[in-house]
Amino acid sequence: MQDQSQSARVTLFDGLKSRPARPATKPQLVNPEVPKAQPVAIEATDPGAQGMRAALLARRRPLIEAALEAIRPNLQRDGGDCQLVKLEGDAVYIRLSGACVGCQLASVTVHGVRQKLIEAIGMPLRVIPVN
Repeated sequence: MQDQSQSARVTLFDGLKSRPARPATKPQLVNPEVPKAQPVAIEATDPGAQGMRAALLARRRPLIEAALEAIRPNLQRDGGDCQLVKLEGDAVYIRLSGACVGCQLASVTVHGVRQKLIEAIGMPLRVIPVN
């Protein structure tokens, strides 16, 4: 009876049996003298990109301050607080105070602040807590 059940079983790989095997050799480049171009990040090659990003972030400082002011009541309700220290490049430096100092969930708070700031200004940024 086991032979009948195994012969009737259809697996996912049954359709691949008639497919030819892959060639054993690696495909050759058309012109082996010319090396293949490697993808390069724009920011790594363009030093002005960081400057433009920093200028854009500086123009959005009022939006960042407004988003932090919207977050502060929730933190104050739990005995903590946060304030904007400085903007540098694409980084926003904040200072956590009150009950947030030494809290085990401070990293979760910083992540939540980052998410709210990204929603407010519409561009990715880094949020760095300072003492």
